[in-house]
Amino acid sequence: MEINIKELVKQTKEIRVLYVEDEESVREQTTMILGMIFDHVDVAFDGEDGWQKYQNSSYDIVFTDISMPRMNGLELSKKIKAEDTFQMIVIISAYNTADYLLEAIEIGVDGFILKPIKIDKIVLTIKKLVDSILSKQIMHSYRENLEKEVIEKTRIIQEQAVTDSLTGLQNRFALNKYLENIKEAHILIIINIDNFDSINTVYGYENGNFVISSLANILSKNMLKKASLYYLGHDEFGILCDGSCGKDAVESYAKELQSLMQQSTITLNGNSLKGTVTIAIAIGEKNLFKHAHMALKEGKKEGKNRIKFYDKNLKIEKLQSRIQEFSPILRNAIDLDNIVPYFQPIVDNKTKEIHKYECLARIVCDDEVFSPFYFIDIAEMIGLLPEITRVIIDKAFQKFQNNRHTFSINITEIDLNDNYLKEYFLEKLQEYSIDPSRVILEVLEGISTTGVEESLKQLNTLRELGFSIAIDDFGAENSNFARVNAMKVDFIKIDGSFVKNIATDEKSYAIVKSITEFSKSIGAKVIAEYVHNQEVQNLVEKLDIEYSQGYYFSEPKPELVDEDIYL
Repeated sequence: MEINIKELVKQTKEIRVLYVEDEESVREQTTMILGMIFDHVDVAFDGEDGWQKYQNSSYDIVFTDISMPRMNGLELSKKIKAEDTFQMIVIISAYNTADYLLEAIEIGVDGFILKPIKIDKIVLTIKKLVDSILSKQIMHSYRENLEKEVIEKTRIIQEQAVTDSLTGLQNRFALNKYLENIKEAHILIIINIDNFDSINTVYGYENGNFVISSLANILSKNMLKKASLYYLGHDEFGILCDGSCGKDAVESYAKELQSLMQQSTITLNGNSLKGTVTIAIAIGEKNLFKHAHMALKEGKKEGKNRIKFYDKNLKIEKLQSRIQEFSPILRNAIDLDNIVPYFQPIVDNKTKEIHKYECLARIVCDDEVFSPFYFIDIAEMIGLLPEITRVIIDKAFQKFQNNRHTFSINITEIDLNDNYLKEYFLEKLQEYSIDPSRVILEVLEGISTTGVEESLKQLNTLRELGFSIAIDDFGAENSNFARVNAMKVDFIKIDGSFVKNIATDEKSYAIVKSITEFSKSIGAKVIAEYVHNQEVQNLVEKLDIEYSQGYYFSEPKPELVDEDIYL
């Protein structure tokens, strides 16, 4: 849809905007774009600053990033919506996972724009918001002057609010409104077009709209009895029917839809296009929309062209239960200083002595010890990982300031994204008088394979300061040997899932051997994790792996095993 910018600017003269972003370069660039459209733009440098400005002024639209210190964008949006349900909010973020999108939907935000920002996308979003604002202003004006005309205008606007202009179908708002009032079991089917963003990118948004219209037509002609069709926006349709349809009938219908989609051909720019859809199904009378999207996320993880029913044993459902359980524990652990490092020795296979220690985060609370398995992924989701890393860095430096050992600290990609490591390490090196050559920074191989240049630059800077770099859990992901070679890492830790099975599984042995040979070829020393018995250790030594780590020597402990380990 082509938008006349000059006309849009005329419409935005009285509209006030608040923009919240912590990253300076992004803030400057986006502020410039917003300034071209709006006369009144206030800028906040993080969520807390944004909240203060919001309380002290009134805004028609709030644009906010997600990941920010002090208060993230989703928390800010919740606070604003609690104060004013009708406040327009647009999320601008690089995070496009289903978790963030689902939470944003539940909060009630009015738009979601992905970074890097595309001008046509933000202009289109602004246009829609401005149209809505102007519609409200028109309603108010008519209400004051001509009551009868206002009633008619209100009826028209309400009809538009529940009807999608592109497809003519009822929209997401209409579906949510209906679901709020159901009192018996229903079945909600969500149909998601696989790779729809690629269609928009390759063929353009107009052709993308044509695909949406075509699919709406196909679905309208192939509906279940007593079912209603909705267009939920972007790449999703919804079909709602009562519980009498039955699970088996709905599953059969979903399979027919997938088959029909694969057989249907849509012509775009002279090219014949066939697509697939992933279908999620939820049955019940409560939280149908939420449950269907959970099932959709799980189905998309498994691949394309899938059918996924919601049930309470879905991984994402279990994850949400864990988040509810561990978020308070995690926040209290940080507030009460219950994040502590445990230390696991890494043994030199030549000298049989402890060569270094890995520092591993634990939560110690009420005589319970929680390993990262319970809280690291949750810490990442709620934005607490950098705080945990800082605690472990500080306490590890304090532990090792008066001994000779080398030690390693795990660094995540989020730590690198927050760009605080250089300054923080320099501060701690001076505070505890530790030579950086004693510190190994362990990063997951995902950092090396994603090719994020800024992260690689930071690692190179830290190496130049004297730190060593290790790739942790190598082999667990799609290992990029060329990238790891280019990183010039000092150590490669072979993923324990292979090491622990080398005595019983030929493939695991072959993988460990190949990684070891590759590591030696680039001058990196090898650490074998999960060494749990003598048989595995014998094979590790046979492969000429320099270091071993695992329960065979010692489990992680709150104190150093400050003695030599002899076999």
